[in-house]
Amino acid sequence: MATTDRLHSFRVRASRADLAAWEQAAHAAGTNRTAWLRALAADASAGTRHPGQLADEIRSLRRELSACGNNLNQIAHRLNGGGHADPSAALDRLGNLMSEVSDFLHDAHAPRRKGGSRTRRQSQ
Repeated sequence: MATTDRLHSFRVRASRADLAAWEQAAHAAGTNRTAWLRALAADASAGTRHPGQLADEIRSLRRELSACGNNLNQIAHRLNGGGHADPSAALDRLGNLMSEVSDFLHDAHAPRRKGGSRTRRQSQ
């Protein structure tokens, strides 16, 4: 039997809705609730990001992507109606945003898998 350095446990009071949300998030990350919560606590204590930072960053990226989509829809609507439009500014912004999303995803921590280990992309 393998020994472990995990000698302490603690209880957390949570609503049924919280537990269901945590189970769903852990499952989506490919792990169980305990390992998922442990990973969140480890990341927070390491100072890599506070618990809501990733959600805030994703929310911001979604807003920007939505704005770019709206701009492209307006350009398409105008062009389909026989008008003329210069899409270069919107396309430039979309290219920049795609680069930001790519950088964000590359820099984001890989989700922890069962057993607590991380899978990391190898540098190319």
